Amino acid sequence: MTTLVLLVAGGLAAWFVWHKFTVWRLSLPKRRALASAERAKAKEELKRPLAQRVHTHLPDAAVQRLMRWSPQPDRFWHRWFASRVTVARRGLFGGPVRIKPAQHIAAVGTTGCGKTSVLRALGAWALRQPDWQVVCLDGKWGASVAPYRRHCRVLDDLGEIEAFLSDLVTREFPARGRMTRRPHLVLIADESRLFNSLSAAALSDLVEIMQTGRELGVHVWAGVQDFKTSSIPSEIRMLFTCKVVGLVPTAEDSHVIFKELAAAGWRPDKLERAGQLLVWEPERKKARVCFGLWMSETALAGARNRVCLVKVPPLPAPVRMPVRSGVRTPSDLRIQAPNEQRTNTRPPVADDVLTALMTSPEPLGVRALARATGRSPAAVHAAVNALAADGAVTRTTDGYTIPLHATEEE
Repeated sequence: MTTLVLLVAGGLAAWFVWHKFTVWRLSLPKRRALASAERAKAKEELKRPLAQRVHTHLPDAAVQRLMRWSPQPDRFWHRWFASRVTVARRGLFGGPVRIKPAQHIAAVGTTGCGKTSVLRALGAWALRQPDWQVVCLDGKWGASVAPYRRHCRVLDDLGEIEAFLSDLVTREFPARGRMTRRPHLVLIADESRLFNSLSAAALSDLVEIMQTGRELGVHVWAGVQDFKTSSIPSEIRMLFTCKVVGLVPTAEDSHVIFKELAAAGWRPDKLERAGQLLVWEPERKKARVCFGLWMSETALAGARNRVCLVKVPPLPAPVRMPVRSGVRTPSDLRIQAPNEQRTNTRPPVADDVLTALMTSPEPLGVRALARATGRSPAAVHAAVNALAADGAVTRTTDGYTIPLHATEEE
């Protein structure tokens, strides 16, 4: 009996050893492939620059401190050559990464990847230029454009946005075509849901703006979370000539954004953390990870700005043809611009400026005065200069105000 038990136990032990050996032999190719993939991944990580590996492990507070935005200095060569805007750095202490602002720019990435900070850096640069004007199109019920309200015109109503786009195509584009020195106009839309909310006529106007506006000095800077057709129409996404892409979740998103360039290394899904960017322009042939500048809402709200001194001359409003047989033509849908009938003579502007300063509890800048009086910034700028020369107003660090020594009757 004991011998039988020992034979059975020996047989079971032999079968167990043979089974384990068979499993090990069959899984050997798969284990080798996994080990090879792990070695390749480790080798790829070692190829990353030291700055990127350090940036990956730094806390958010340290990254924001090291990559904090500062005003770009106005060098003399910036006026001689094509102007560029610094949006990132090549390393924690590396050189700047600059892009051309006079083009359509798309900042793409998931929430918190740094695309809004890129748009803020671009907007802060444009607000400081004397021949650039900024208009913000709100897509988040006022949250995305709150820091811009002190500096530029903000449109937060869908009807106002559609009327503005219609007026831009029908009235301002012909006026810009007659100008020899055209001021730049930037439309900042920091949320792609705005494109899906527009009507068919307004979307057609936006496509026309992006197709023909670059030659006329009109540019669109958009922040997009999802670059697929479901979020942004294909007629629009193909017109962006510059893409600043942060972290995206899947490899499919990389292929949607960069198409065949994804095989050449343009893979934002391989980025390690928020704040790392891939900046693509037609002249950039090699994918290189850079680190986006950090700009908070407070920094943008407190940034200094200059008034656009070049004004687009007004043109007569297009003649509205009567509606026949129930068919409405595109010219019937156009809404007359609110500033087509304004006058910019000096006495009424000066009086309105004085009235606004008297009723305001704090100093006002030129753009704030323009919004309060309903006048153009150029007319308000000329009026306050004349009033300052006469001593009627004085300039402070926060704007213009009436001198304290003025009497109540004055």
